[in-house]
Amino acid sequence: MAEPMDITPSATTMSVDVLGLINESRMTYGLRHQDYQRYREYCTNRIRRLRQILKLTQSNNKTTNVRKPLPQEFNDARYLHLGVYETERAWAFAMELKQESANSMETRQRHHLVKRLKRASQHAEALYKLCQEQTVDIRTVLDVKAYAALMKGYLYFEQQQWQEAMNQFVESRTVYEKFAKANSTAEQEALCYSAIDEIDPNIRFCAYKLQLGSGQDVEGIVGQHQGPGMDQLKEQLAKVSNDKSKDQTRKTLVWRDKEFTIKQQQLAQSVIKAQDVRKSIQPNDASAFDAVVSAWAEADKLAKKALKDDKEATAKVTSSKSAKATEDLNNLFTFVEYNLFGSSIERNVCLVEQAAEKKPQHAVKLYDDILKHLEYIWELPHVKDDMSLDGELNVLSLYYKGCRCVQVASAYNDMNKTPESLAIYQRGQTYVVQAKQALSQIRSFAQDALLKVTDSDLADLEQTIRSGTWKSRAAWYLENGSDSGDQEQVAEKMQQLDLNTTETLLEHLDSYPSSINPQHLVEFPPKFQPVACKPFYFDLAANFVRYPEESLAARTEKSSGSGSGFWGIFGRK
Repeated sequence: MAEPMDITPSATTMSVDVLGLINESRMTYGLRHQDYQRYREYCTNRIRRLRQILKLTQSNNKTTNVRKPLPQEFNDARYLHLGVYETERAWAFAMELKQESANSMETRQRHHLVKRLKRASQHAEALYKLCQEQTVDIRTVLDVKAYAALMKGYLYFEQQQWQEAMNQFVESRTVYEKFAKANSTAEQEALCYSAIDEIDPNIRFCAYKLQLGSGQDVEGIVGQHQGPGMDQLKEQLAKVSNDKSKDQTRKTLVWRDKEFTIKQQQLAQSVIKAQDVRKSIQPNDASAFDAVVSAWAEADKLAKKALKDDKEATAKVTSSKSAKATEDLNNLFTFVEYNLFGSSIERNVCLVEQAAEKKPQHAVKLYDDILKHLEYIWELPHVKDDMSLDGELNVLSLYYKGCRCVQVASAYNDMNKTPESLAIYQRGQTYVVQAKQALSQIRSFAQDALLKVTDSDLADLEQTIRSGTWKSRAAWYLENGSDSGDQEQVAEKMQQLDLNTTETLLEHLDSYPSSINPQHLVEFPPKFQPVACKPFYFDLAANFVRYPEESLAARTEKSSGSGSGFWGIFGRK
């Protein structure tokens, strides 16, 4: 705990983040599990400790019941913390009584509940007056005013004074909504929207009781509400946030049919700067891309910091708009990283043209970096969910793999490794075919795509592969076909070449054809040749043959009669 400090009058402006202070205390000491008793005990101990530090304790005298008054002027914000914790203690006691009376019908507990809420409202109002009297910044004054209005709203809500409760809730919500739009940190924005989420159900219920109309959302109810002091409150809020300067630095981006707003002022300026640098350079100037990559790298650092802050803020407090804010930051991070790696790829493509003329190995290294950058883009948030972007990256990957194969094959060709070179060219041709199929599936690249591959690019790459293959084969034949024996063999075959031969290819499949002519492939129409087959047999005389049927019947009767009788079964006649 901090040591006591001397309190001397000074013009130093004090500042207190009321929402951050109470949210951290509530989440740490009991309210994460709705344990109001533990939180009330913490507030009591904290008040006692603050009074000891600020030397506001009385001597241990039973007859002394009057507290020491606060100094007329002070510059220690812990005096303001004292008022906050006194309000929180009374509010926690009221919520504890409300929790206990939820299952009971005792009116006495409700009486104590209202009494404690009234005490909390009084402490909050006293804190607001204290902030007006002391040297406190205007933002803290409005923050305390919204906090006091919220406590009054809870009191009027329990007293069923719906109109007064509505006025207080709308006043508090207006302040928090303005703070949420003007805040520069993700944690403060999440705290404000979390407070708004707690206020909105109460506003709906008050509107229902007042019969203000059904079917309206909270923003519509707040927009139509004109409570006392709202004009003065809006004037005070106008002093807090410089709306014009904030709106100028905010930037709304539309990328791949997704719209998101950059709320961080420094990040918005960095993105605008990177886009301006990209527009001012020449497309084929490799050295100019260094400035573009540097600008996007600076924006990337700020985007990562914004994501980290949002993650920490979401871990502490969440609201109905936390998911939307996180999604916008992820889309922004993907946009910045896409432009960063895309600019690096464009720079490497420009450098490839220079490196390929000197050493193919340098070009291969550049293509390796390009493929790594594409893998990094693939791993960004929401990239694989976007089918069109995923298809574009697939086409780019296959195309640059084919380009790398060309450089690798060229390097092998320089080392007189023709078989390896031809194999790499064949692999490159496979990538080109796959890239054409992938490009036909996505039809075309998006209009705002930074990297694009067209059908003409694939056709040029295919022609380059075909030319490289022919050159490799020609170089091999020139190198290995200079032997005298091979020349004699070729000359002998040339002498045997007969262009007027009448034999077809089917007649001499075991020998190399001496001429290539469609008429000599197969003879048509074919010649008729005798074929050996089994002759047909027509048995016409069988119909005129007479068999001795009478003698056959007599013989049959004779054989059946010889076995009749008892002794017939033993063969006796």
